Amino acid sequence: MKFSNFSEWLPETARQLGAHSAACIRMDNPLLRQRIAENNALVSDWLSSGMHGEMAYLGRMFPQKADPWKTFPFARSVIVLAFTNRWGDPAATHPFPEPQDGALLGFVSAYAREIDYHARGQALLSALTERLGGGFKAAAAVDTKAVYERLFATVGGLGTVGGNDLLRVPDRTNTRVFIGCLFLGIELPEVILEPAMPFRCDDCLACIRQCPTGAIRFGLPIDARVCISYLTIEKRGVLDRKEAEMIGDWIFGCDHCTVVCPPRDKMDTRIPVDLEWLLTTPSAAIRRLIALNATAYAGVTQLRKNAVALLKVLDSAAAQQLLVRVGKETGSELIRDQLAAW
Repeated sequence: MKFSNFSEWLPETARQLGAHSAACIRMDNPLLRQRIAENNALVSDWLSSGMHGEMAYLGRMFPQKADPWKTFPFARSVIVLAFTNRWGDPAATHPFPEPQDGALLGFVSAYAREIDYHARGQALLSALTERLGGGFKAAAAVDTKAVYERLFATVGGLGTVGGNDLLRVPDRTNTRVFIGCLFLGIELPEVILEPAMPFRCDDCLACIRQCPTGAIRFGLPIDARVCISYLTIEKRGVLDRKEAEMIGDWIFGCDHCTVVCPPRDKMDTRIPVDLEWLLTTPSAAIRRLIALNATAYAGVTQLRKNAVALLKVLDSAAAQQLLVRVGKETGSELIRDQLAAW
């Protein structure tokens, strides 16, 4: 393709494919090198402090994130996309059945509505690669690869990083976007945006005030060890009593710091899950149901472990009855350990 109109072609094509916005950065951009060096120092300190909890993979991936020129040696340019996956849209669908009236409920974050955002991001980047034409090497990264996605997005001017450590884009004002990076073995013209944010994060701080566990602290890195999303998704071991109290009624993710990033939801967009259904339906049936959903990353046993921890904290006869049934029927060592945790 000809690149004389690339600055117009890229954002228009990204919107046609369903993305929110797009930028293009040359890998020899001096600001990119500076920002990565600065971020490496912060991440190194964060890892050394142990605030990543059980996410040992972040330590293993750090050398690759720290040097994208070595990780993607072929890359001359990187296109960064922001996309939404209908996060916060109350009409967006999800695979979980409607709970019965009076059911014991746990909640899944609203971002798990629609198809798994990893798959959506990969599809967007694949379609963009086809539009660019062939004859060059490309590598797509959506969250699971060793890439500082938010850093690339901010260098490209897609937005700023909010107090909750998520990318905040200007025209949505909130942080309900995901990020994909497409590393390309061709030199493309840079497309760097200038985000006009309607207000500064430090003029608001709603996400910090709303966080019920204190994981978000002004001017300091997030302490993942007390983050509800970490506890329900990434912590694979048994939850102790304090952690179970922290997660409240969540079994996957948390929306506390996103719903208050203006505009506030007009209705509750969390996904309610009937805990009896979750704990008693054959696991194979649930795995098939959530196969294309973000909750598949956690897996059925993790969701059930969180449900057991939630129920153990409840002072409810119905919760206790369900726990007794689970204890008799479960074949999972993790579930048995969670049942006996305190």
